[in-house]
Amino acid sequence: MATIYDIAKACGLSPATVSKALSNASDVSAATRERVRKTAQELDYVPNAGARALSQSRTWSIGVLCQDASQMGLWHYLFAQVIESFKDYVEQHGYDIVFISNKVGNLGLSYLGHCRYRRVDGIFMVNADYTQKDTKELIDSNLPKIAIDYEDEKIGCVKTDPNESMKMIFAHLHRLGHRNIVYLHGERGKYISEARISALEKATSELGDEKTQFRLFPSKYYSIEGGYESMKKLLMATPNDRPTAVIASDDYSAIGVIEAIRDAGLSVPEDISVVGFDGIEITQRTNLRLTTIRQDTKAIGEAAAKSLLAQIAGEKIEERTISLKPQLILGESCKDLNI
Repeated sequence: MATIYDIAKACGLSPATVSKALSNASDVSAATRERVRKTAQELDYVPNAGARALSQSRTWSIGVLCQDASQMGLWHYLFAQVIESFKDYVEQHGYDIVFISNKVGNLGLSYLGHCRYRRVDGIFMVNADYTQKDTKELIDSNLPKIAIDYEDEKIGCVKTDPNESMKMIFAHLHRLGHRNIVYLHGERGKYISEARISALEKATSELGDEKTQFRLFPSKYYSIEGGYESMKKLLMATPNDRPTAVIASDDYSAIGVIEAIRDAGLSVPEDISVVGFDGIEITQRTNLRLTTIRQDTKAIGEAAAKSLLAQIAGEKIEERTISLKPQLILGESCKDLNI
């Protein structure tokens, strides 16, 4: 394997000059930098990560935590796309990513322990149980960090604006004439669950009328089976007061909701309209395209990456909470009751 000394010999330069050229030092001319890089490429030179870490007080690695009780993790289209966007951005700035777990062999490491073991420079929390002891320990640490759909005074957040998202959904259903609406919300107590419930209640209060009936019904996130079971229970609980529209906690749950409605001998959207959340690709390629809120996964990943890299660099963060605009995708799962 080629070393800096091999490059220096081939270029007729000192090892110090080669090192500066490879690290974009300003006191090395552009012509020299280009000559060194070309020679390094020809010699298949790979930087020594350990030496780089020691010289710059960084490991150039970032931890990614994508793990919670739902066991969905990287199986979820939304999270996978967000991580891919995040990964692309940080790689362009010289970083690798490491997936963080508290189940590393028999080491008994917490999330924070794993971060310290891997000596990551920062952590990106994509999907986690924020009530869990290990997660709280990580949030309380001084490690640079950013999360999706969770915020407090100790951590930055990137989210698709829940107020605008739920307002869009309710306004759309209300325009279509729906006055009996149920929200199959995710687990109570979760930051994003409470934010969306509060936003939907606010939209109902501001945009609804005296005929509007809005109810909450428990469900699960990211679970086709969970959506199916919740919808089945909802239909059994409301035989004489069946909702005309159901808002699912997410698109995966919405698939289960639609299956339960059909298994009950009813039709979507003729008998019950269904709205999802996330805008995952598969729901837009089925025979019945789902009406849903699309989250911009590329923008979420990039925004998280920029904020985290700024923290690692010691820059002042002007905007700890980054709210991105949602997009309402109109599919075929909602009926216009005004016709």
